[in-house]
Amino acid sequence: MARIPDSEIERLRSTVNLVRLIEADGLALKKIGKDWACACPFHEGDHEPSLIVSPDKNLFHCFACGAAGSPVDWVMRRRGVAFRRAVELLRGMVDGEAVAVDVPKVAASKIVAPLAASEDDATLLAEVIAHYHATLKQSPEALDYLAKRGLDHPELIEHFQLGYANRTLGYRLPMKQVKSGAAIRGQLQRIGVMRESGHEHFAGSLVVPVVDAAGQISEVYGRKITSNLRVGTPLHLYLPGAHRGVFNEAGLIGQKIGVKSTYCHSRLVKLPFPHGQTATH
Repeated sequence: MARIPDSEIERLRSTVNLVRLIEADGLALKKIGKDWACACPFHEGDHEPSLIVSPDKNLFHCFACGAAGSPVDWVMRRRGVAFRRAVELLRGMVDGEAVAVDVPKVAASKIVAPLAASEDDATLLAEVIAHYHATLKQSPEALDYLAKRGLDHPELIEHFQLGYANRTLGYRLPMKQVKSGAAIRGQLQRIGVMRESGHEHFAGSLVVPVVDAAGQISEVYGRKITSNLRVGTPLHLYLPGAHRGVFNEAGLIGQKIGVKSTYCHSRLVKLPFPHGQTATH
């Protein structure tokens, strides 16, 4: 995939009017001196405007949660998309309009709420899986991979909450410099979703949650979807620690002996279609 030229990134950062972009997201800005202010959408309970927009620099900064950046960073956080996708969206806004600052409003369903630390690891893990599931639906590369493996049936994707880790989880988190950001990163590291380096454990992988009879996620399986990996990079990943099973129980109920399956590192991973067909990894 071709690298986006620095000149193109700088063009978007300077051409897209950040004030108009924020207003298009439905936020009310208030003039304060030469700057603008509004309630920050990246953390809860912001009753007093803590997010400041500096038109002369075309930058935003929240003094409460630390969220900051250019129009590119704003789109990444608000839409929950990766850097490249944010650039594509801004490019369309600039090149597709007679007036570069005119930005189409974003539907409420497209605005992604930030993740927060939870007392229950299972709840936070479920939210992460939901994020990966939503990401997969907007990721052509992941959908292409599923099609090649015969796993692109919409009901299968929805029923088993298949997801894709495209390195955007960090944009759903408060800045690591603030207390809430450090807390949730610590919890995600304990669960195994995030590594101590700050990288996502399943980055670049199709993500398959394994659900037990009680509806809880007992294990997570990840499968890298690209072939241009560094030598020694594992194709198959699980949550760190003791494995808690790799069967989706729904895939076993009603199955007959002799159903075709394959082994991945001596562990059977089976993804059945809702209508009885079975696909394997």
